[in-house]
Amino acid sequence: GIRWHVCPYCSKEFKKPSDLVRHIRIHTHEKPFKCPQCFRAFAVKSTLTAHIKTHTGIKAFKCQFCMKSFSTSGSLKVHIRLHTGKALKW
Repeated sequence: GIRWHVCPYCSKEFKKPSDLVRHIRIHTHEKPFKCPQCFRAFAVKSTLTAHIKTHTGIKAFKCQFCMKSFSTSGSLKVHIRLHTGKALKW
């Protein structure tokens, strides 16, 4: 069978050890990924990668309702709620 990796804080189970490591940061508040420009810190590398795009000035994600542009898809999703009034479904 599958060897599960269990969180020592909340007993949540993960198939991959890397997923457990990422999850544990929720409990420890560890944020090892630092932005080289503004020194903001993140628990997940992909969140840092998305954040770095905010420094480039490139805004590739456009709102279909008002044509406002955003540097990350997450920022666009949050913005679209202003138009739709719907809760986010990630």
